[in-house]
Amino acid sequence: MITKGIKLFFAIGLVFYLILGFYLWISIDSIRDEELLTATASSENIQTAIESAYAVEKSFSSEHFAGKMDKMFSDNHRLTAVIIYTEADGPLYLRLKDSRILSSRPGVENGWSSGHPELILPTPGLEIFQSALYPDTESTIYLTSVYNLLNRGKFLPVLRNTLLAAICYLALTIIFLSANKEVRLEPPAEVTLKKEIETAPAQVQDEQPHLIPDGDASGLYSPTSGLVWERFLSPRLSAELKRAASFDQDSCLVYISVISPSGFVPYRNISELIIEHFTYRDLAFEAGRDTFCVIIPDKDLDEGLTDVEKFKKSIFSRFPDSAYRIYAGLTSRNSRLMSEKRMIQEAKSALSKAVSEPESITMSFRTDLNKYREYIASTI
Repeated sequence: MITKGIKLFFAIGLVFYLILGFYLWISIDSIRDEELLTATASSENIQTAIESAYAVEKSFSSEHFAGKMDKMFSDNHRLTAVIIYTEADGPLYLRLKDSRILSSRPGVENGWSSGHPELILPTPGLEIFQSALYPDTESTIYLTSVYNLLNRGKFLPVLRNTLLAAICYLALTIIFLSANKEVRLEPPAEVTLKKEIETAPAQVQDEQPHLIPDGDASGLYSPTSGLVWERFLSPRLSAELKRAASFDQDSCLVYISVISPSGFVPYRNISELIIEHFTYRDLAFEAGRDTFCVIIPDKDLDEGLTDVEKFKKSIFSRFPDSAYRIYAGLTSRNSRLMSEKRMIQEAKSALSKAVSEPESITMSFRTDLNKYREYIASTI
């Protein structure tokens, strides 16, 4: 069950990633605008340089003009294409760093023979600039230049910083979840249980009848069933309720009774099924000659019901020819601050009601949380 702390952490994480995405978008847009202004100024300088180079020999195919263009492309690494053309004659000068920019037409050299060229921008970040050369001549000469606005020297640091921030928060999330994950280990027993029993009320040990004689009082598990002795249920349930309340988690308690028409119940076999099905062996208890009790941590009432129904099916699968009737009584903490005695009473009441039915059923003790809160408020 997800705690309020984890929910809050994930909410903060969502806000953090939204802010991070907004920062990335603003930064990229700002860099692009800056590069666009730089490219606009460069295109104007290139137009002036082309007019000057052409004026020397009045030719776009002369060696002097070609040398000037070589120097222009060498000095400006982001200049991707220069196309000089007229609508009537087509291309007069053409230089492309990426041939995909100019859409080719089958059977036509250089992609087109007249009119305006058809340009394609194969990669993001390319920008087209167009202007006219010598508008006072007989036919207008057009200049089209293509610039790459993707300045890696500016974009990569922004992407790197964004990625590092995302990775750091992800690492923090993993650490937080690991720190808040409740790991339950089966206790090595004697020392832990002695402390629990010493802090529990003295009458707890004699509150419930034992399945078999006491034997070794320091032992945790009954040799007959392999389950925890019934007398340890109260202190173990009390400890679980305190743990669940501190982490704002739910916990269930279920009593399961198996009734056979012949009077014989394979207690040891069913105990083994309980140990196989439920996660924590140290939370499964004896509760009479045909009854068992299990604490189900970190699950609400509906999840506990699902677990119990699956367990009942496993019994019928193990004993397909039996005429057993299996009853269960279930209750949960349901965000309440309650004692272990109260929880045991609720689960037993639910089992008693279930046993009164002719069919195998599971009865749950479902509390009205609003009424419970009103009751608590009235006592303050």
